[in-house]
Amino acid sequence: MKKALLVPFVVLINILFTNLALAQNQIKYKTFNQIDFDKNAVLKETYNVWNNNRTNWFSESKDSAKTSYFVDTRKYKGIVNYGVTFKSKTFRGFQFIEHLSMCFLKIEITKCNFNPKDSIAEIEGFVSGNNDWGSNVFMRTKKIKDYVEVFLGEKRDTIRVCYLGNTVNKDSVAVKLRNKEADEFTVLDQFPAFYFKNYQHYKTNLAEKQPFKIKGKVSKNTLLAFGSGASYAEIFDLGSMIYDSNKNRGKKIIQRENYDCKPLITANKLVADIEKEKTQKQEINYYTYTKNAENYILTRQYGKAKEEYNLLAQKYPTLFARDIHNAIRCAVLSRDFKTAFWWGEKLALKGVELPYFNAKIFNGIRKKPEWKNFSVKYDSVCKNAQSKWNLNLKNELTNLLNEDQADYGLENRKSPRVLYETTERVTGKLIDLIKKEGYPSEERIGSLVVKDTVLISFPDFNILIIHALQQKPDNLPALNELLDKCSNALEYDSKRQINNITGEGSCFRIYKGNLYGFKSCGRNELELKKIIFKFNNPNGFIMENGNFVIEAHDSKHPDEVDNYYKQNYNLIMKLTDDWEFYEK
Repeated sequence: MKKALLVPFVVLINILFTNLALAQNQIKYKTFNQIDFDKNAVLKETYNVWNNNRTNWFSESKDSAKTSYFVDTRKYKGIVNYGVTFKSKTFRGFQFIEHLSMCFLKIEITKCNFNPKDSIAEIEGFVSGNNDWGSNVFMRTKKIKDYVEVFLGEKRDTIRVCYLGNTVNKDSVAVKLRNKEADEFTVLDQFPAFYFKNYQHYKTNLAEKQPFKIKGKVSKNTLLAFGSGASYAEIFDLGSMIYDSNKNRGKKIIQRENYDCKPLITANKLVADIEKEKTQKQEINYYTYTKNAENYILTRQYGKAKEEYNLLAQKYPTLFARDIHNAIRCAVLSRDFKTAFWWGEKLALKGVELPYFNAKIFNGIRKKPEWKNFSVKYDSVCKNAQSKWNLNLKNELTNLLNEDQADYGLENRKSPRVLYETTERVTGKLIDLIKKEGYPSEERIGSLVVKDTVLISFPDFNILIIHALQQKPDNLPALNELLDKCSNALEYDSKRQINNITGEGSCFRIYKGNLYGFKSCGRNELELKKIIFKFNNPNGFIMENGNFVIEAHDSKHPDEVDNYYKQNYNLIMKLTDDWEFYEK
């Protein structure tokens, strides 16, 4: 009996010792999920990657470094804001326009196992990025394949220099920084940065939901970083997540609602500065009232618009004809005919003749009993205003316009060099004329009206100023100084001048009758209303129609252009079926 009981007991002991040994050898992994990573995300919207030996978005490094750097470029100003100037050597019109947008990466963690024995972490998941828009954009180019780099390791802090780089063809464009010759290695700025040493690396395409897998040793200072040149880096503090789990336990996770790109520089202007200007208390001036009035007109609130124009007239004795033109219409549409006649008398001071009121919108007031007395008085005031015009100034402007158009005319347009020389010569004469006779304001030479009823807000001679802005002759600063003085005196309507000659900086394009918006710009409802109003303006208001570019139909490469628009723009709406409306 003794022997029979001993055998099972020995077997049981062996089983217990075997299981205990297996349990001791089994690895106890720590696992982490998406929430753990989100709570340990650090340095949001701070860094982007300068790949390998690239120093910034548009030039290569002067040193021999071959690693990728995570660079904090939040203080980047934009090339022209560092004092860089560009001037054409070939006398062709040239403007340097810079846009900068930064996109976002979305990181999805599907697996993270950490082995405490060897401190090795295995991480898998997906990374998504937007490759439609981002980085610095100087011109339209074909879509370039981009990548996301994944690093696991400890960072080393450093400084990266931002050079000017090969931004233009210097054979045709002269480039200077603070009036000194500049080359590709001219230093613009330097930024805080870091790189990884003794790291693990993974590389994947910048696209929707691309898989990644990385494995490496984790210390208390280890980071997991995802970076791409056109996107903000996503960085996770693995050291804290694994070794100090209480550090960020109570951290609130803010989920991004969308992953659209974020514009930082638009047409050389920092978006942050633009937004700051909007929030600052603006000085109330002439254009405060006209802007308010035009915004009311956009929403067909003609009574409120009329009141803004009435306030304008109380504050300023001299008004631009376009604002009088709008004020009369607002009074008519709000059925305040007494005020309409009052505003009408002001238009007579501009030398606008009575047939102006043959426009359809004035059918009602021409039937009013007051019309007879109004028309007699109006005609008298108008003739008196015309008698005071500076005819010498008017004739000299006509001569300058003829001199300009002799070379700029479409049928006999001269070479770029000749056009530059013509503009420089004509600009000099215009400066002398303004100094002698004063600016050709509406009071000095009258307002321009065509077909009896159509008021033109900018007279023909305005093309002389536009050509000067385009060609940038050496005497342009002298002209600008004069125009600034005339603007302050409300003789020259500089705030509504057509300064954006090339249309650069606009978020909107009109192509084949369709209105498109840049994907990086978001949706500006006020700008949209202004553009749409241009195509639905039956009462003939003269408005600021927003910043947009009309692109001619490309009959040679229609598919390529259509594809470009699909990639870079959102279709907002169809404006017209008439593709030639811009020629009317």
